[in-house]
Amino acid sequence: MYRTKATSSLSSRAQAFSLARHSSPLVRQLPAAAALATTAACHTRSLATRALGGRNKPATRFFSSTSAARYVSAEEAALAEQRGPRDVVDYDVVIVGGGPAGLAAAIRLKQLAAKNDTEINVVVVEKGGEIGAHTLSGACIETGPLEELFPDWKELGAPLNQPALEDHMKFLTEKHALPLPHPPQMNNAGNYIVSLSNVVKWLGEKAEELGVDVFPATAASEIIYCDNGSVRGIATRDAGVDKTFKPKDSFTPGIELHGKVTLFAEGCHGSLTKGLIRKLKLRDEGKFQTYGLGIKEVWEVDPSKHTPGKIIHTMGYPLDYQTYGGGFIYHMEDNKVSLGLVVGLDYKNPYLSPYKEFQ
Repeated sequence: MYRTKATSSLSSRAQAFSLARHSSPLVRQLPAAAALATTAACHTRSLATRALGGRNKPATRFFSSTSAARYVSAEEAALAEQRGPRDVVDYDVVIVGGGPAGLAAAIRLKQLAAKNDTEINVVVVEKGGEIGAHTLSGACIETGPLEELFPDWKELGAPLNQPALEDHMKFLTEKHALPLPHPPQMNNAGNYIVSLSNVVKWLGEKAEELGVDVFPATAASEIIYCDNGSVRGIATRDAGVDKTFKPKDSFTPGIELHGKVTLFAEGCHGSLTKGLIRKLKLRDEGKFQTYGLGIKEVWEVDPSKHTPGKIIHTMGYPLDYQTYGGGFIYHMEDNKVSLGLVVGLDYKNPYLSPYKEFQ
């Protein structure tokens, strides 16, 4: 639905990433091991990508052919040859995306390795300037899967401080808020209202403590394929190029990160993942995801108007009856309120501006 809720962001179903499986017993345990996945305005299906190649096979470079990534012209291909080979770093697992899904997967892998008295090298690359910079969801989260990762998360100082105490559903008109029966499947008893960005920052710290290499401000720009079409790893973006991609004096080539397993945790519409889905035909033709555009603001309000732990979900105004979407109001700690509007991207009115509707 329209709910901006990260309950399945702490879920072993790992809905928001594509997993490249391998015969390693550690990796086989991963899908059932409380890997986190973010669900925002849309629900993404779990995609298990058999995209693995042996290290002894030569790698072939392909640029992502998605609208979010650059297309490869003959000139660009020539420039890539001019650039020469990149440096290569080998890992057991390469994870693209430093959100809840990617970090939880990295943490679980290291925990399983320690449990089995073995060593596994894991790297997480995140395009945001710092871990948590691109995590903007509400959110209200369940704690069960987090407890599977860290049973003592409270003692460890996880930033979950405000329990959810009240649930309300309202139908809005321009001047009135009409109470509605609350859907039982949206019950938040036992959940916590959090800044998911802060939760992700905390997960990043825990991942590093376990020995995960976490690289923020590092964008994965290409998927590296083996000759047999399986995924070898990714390449990071070149730095110091002009608008035609020609190297400038400050040019620094990206590096290739090769792994036995490459896990894509870019979110619901990741640029590399889109190309991979098309290339490996991971989504049936004619079947589409449901996407929405969510806008959120955090307000600091008068304490007299603040009810810590109160959750309100809304439908109706400012959207008309033909437009799919709704709003949310979460009363967080410290007199802060997280409020937002999510609009399905299938709205019929071409002049509708979700941002203006929110205002």
